[in-house]
Amino acid sequence: MNKWIGLALFLAMALLFFIANRSAYRGYFGGDELDSLSWTPRIPIAEFAEDLVNPVYNARNFRPVGHLYFRIMSHAYGLDFPKYLLPLHLLHLFNIWLLWMVLRNLGASPFAASAGGLFFAFHMAVFDVYWKPMYAFDLFCCAFCLLSFLFWIKRRWVLSFLAFWLAYKSKELAVMLPAVLACYELWFGKRQWRPLIPFFLVSLSFGLQGIFRNPNQDNDYTFRFTPAALAAGAKFYAAELFGIPFAGFALLALPFVRRDRRAWLGVAATVLFLVPLVFLPGRLFSAYWYVPLIGVAMALSSLADARYGFLAAVFLAAWLPWNYVDLRDYRREKLAEDADSRDYVAQLRATAPSFQGIPIFLYHGLPPAFPAWGTAGALRYLLPEVNVKVYPMEGRTAAQLIRQSPAIATLVWVQQSHKLGIAAHYPDSPDATYIMMNEVTPIWQLTNGWFGLEEGFRWAAPQATARLYRAPRATQFEVVLDTSPQLLATLGHTDFTVRLNGVPLGTARLTESGMRTLRWPLPPGPPGTVEAEFQTDPPFHERGSGTRTLGMPVVSFGFLPSGR
Repeated sequence: MNKWIGLALFLAMALLFFIANRSAYRGYFGGDELDSLSWTPRIPIAEFAEDLVNPVYNARNFRPVGHLYFRIMSHAYGLDFPKYLLPLHLLHLFNIWLLWMVLRNLGASPFAASAGGLFFAFHMAVFDVYWKPMYAFDLFCCAFCLLSFLFWIKRRWVLSFLAFWLAYKSKELAVMLPAVLACYELWFGKRQWRPLIPFFLVSLSFGLQGIFRNPNQDNDYTFRFTPAALAAGAKFYAAELFGIPFAGFALLALPFVRRDRRAWLGVAATVLFLVPLVFLPGRLFSAYWYVPLIGVAMALSSLADARYGFLAAVFLAAWLPWNYVDLRDYRREKLAEDADSRDYVAQLRATAPSFQGIPIFLYHGLPPAFPAWGTAGALRYLLPEVNVKVYPMEGRTAAQLIRQSPAIATLVWVQQSHKLGIAAHYPDSPDATYIMMNEVTPIWQLTNGWFGLEEGFRWAAPQATARLYRAPRATQFEVVLDTSPQLLATLGHTDFTVRLNGVPLGTARLTESGMRTLRWPLPPGPPGTVEAEFQTDPPFHERGSGTRTLGMPVVSFGFLPSGR
């Protein structure tokens, strides 16, 4: 193939890639990316350099190559998401070119190498790699693995070793590369095993350290060397390769069908790179196919050079449009999720100046596909001087923090309106005189016996208390309830009593479901902080739960001035 024709075809493929993935630039950061952006700018550059050459396994999962990318991009572009994608897309194109070079050096014809490159370029299993900066680690790992492979073929041992080292420092998956190089040496090389010794020593060292020094003892990041884990992982990745359950296992039959060394090497590389992944059943992601796809591309190039190579052309002619159809469906879902994430972070960012000095944040509700550590990462990025801690609003930890922390903020996401309700409390913040159960409820005034926010109300326990400020002009006390039909169907009626500072204000018997507003005149009293106590009798034991004993669903309550 003429080099100018080859260059033109490569540029045409690159143009198609950018057209197909142009919507990726309308996406937004996920939780992992925001987490990386929150701490990498604070790490001294010397620490990146030190870990880059350190032969000791980093238990903090610090990957200096990929994390350095986040540090550089964060300093240069902040939260300007599209700027993060362009270098990664260019790196993907570079990987395609490297793969083409490797295939050509393995004896593939220009057509066969192009077939393998096209399969690698547009594979939908690794869609997220093209759309999410968090997969920069896979892109860098793949680039250095391919460089190491290419240098090994050229007998540049030192350069190959350096590229292997950088591949591992990009992502630990590269620990399997020496075994792939050994397969090459067995089937293509001169069986020169001595240069592989440092590769295997490093691989063995990092592999054993990763197993025995892994701080993740019982979570999603824990290796599980069990038949069940192997079966689950193999089944998942086999289904993701072609989008059909178990279809990926057909690759294992290729060496028996196609007696070609490139097919053998491709299948071996695929299996070897998948070995660490299948024993992580808690971390099964189709995007992790990115590095193992090197091997699948090798195998496909072998088929494309076979007697019936036109079948490879037919396969690609059907495969590429199918991938594009899948891309359109997935794109719609991903952009909707990213729009919510963008709205969430934008509303946090707009309010961040008022958060100065607040270390504790309680959240309720999150956008789809936006984890809690994304909230923590966004806050730490926006408030670099504050040691931010983020907790769910429900639970004992939140209740303790509300009592102990003088400065606290709440973040309540309402998915229906795509709005983030933000409320902040400082030591000198006055108490509210009237409380509504919504996304900005001052929960620090709900002192005891309250459940989580539901659609416009909170369940109170049979005994619940709250703190309020009684204004000088207050003349009435109001409680708005949304009486549950299920409660009345079970109990028939319930009595609701209100006390202020231990003094009974009144009791109402509730016999009908729906909204009910209760008001009582206030006895004489001075302005100031008041404890309101709500008692429901008899209590309601929620059906099907067995864990909650409830009082009444409360919509709002508080003091009213004269004339209301």
